[in-house]
Amino acid sequence: MKWKDWKFTIFAVAIFSVAAVVAPEMMAQERSYSLGEKLLGIPSGWFGITTQVLIILTSIFMFGWCIECFVSIRRDKIVPPETIGALQNYIEQGDLEGALQYCEATPNFLTRMIAAALNKMQYGPGKVEEAALNAMNDEVGKIDYHIAPIQLCVATGPMQGLFGTVTGMVGAFEAIENAPGGQVNPKMVAGSIALALLSTVMGLIIAIPGIIAYWFFKNKAANIAGSIGAVAEDMILQIAKYSEQQAAQQG
Repeated sequence: MKWKDWKFTIFAVAIFSVAAVVAPEMMAQERSYSLGEKLLGIPSGWFGITTQVLIILTSIFMFGWCIECFVSIRRDKIVPPETIGALQNYIEQGDLEGALQYCEATPNFLTRMIAAALNKMQYGPGKVEEAALNAMNDEVGKIDYHIAPIQLCVATGPMQGLFGTVTGMVGAFEAIENAPGGQVNPKMVAGSIALALLSTVMGLIIAIPGIIAYWFFKNKAANIAGSIGAVAEDMILQIAKYSEQQAAQQG
């Protein structure tokens, strides 16, 4: 395991260790808790802290990944504008070998499509178009895979919130059951109920913006793929014509 992988593990273990040591002492003191302490699950002990910290880490990761997608999922980032002009010049001049070398030297969405088409020229126009379409589908799949962590957070966030909700309610009923003489002090169940409600809130805080972000990036990726496909279409048709001419000369 690399150091960057160890850093997160060490950080998580440190948080949980501190929580396990500090939480019981904090729970022993009857006092009012701030909103921040409640969000961290401190009133419900080490288990509540663990649950809430996991939800918070998930939300931080999701919002960070949304920023990363906002930066990287742009047409100019996926296909630099100069790539289009360079490929058009190569293909219009009939320099297909130069076009292939350029594609291999500057890999991106468009160049991988054109390279796939050029590599199938000897098999005829049909194979040229089929190879380009398959390459386009692969590139769209890569973008979808890049967005997928947002969808994962959207799916797991509410489940983590539900887990905290259920365990919080279990803790509350357990406190009621074990109350001495059947006399229930509200403070005995307040921590567990706070965990239950705040876990639900935190799960929804992850899910609602995450669904919107995933929808936004999914549609943005589809629009980018469509625009790149439209640009590539003329190039692929020209390559298909060259392939047809090559087949006629060989025949």
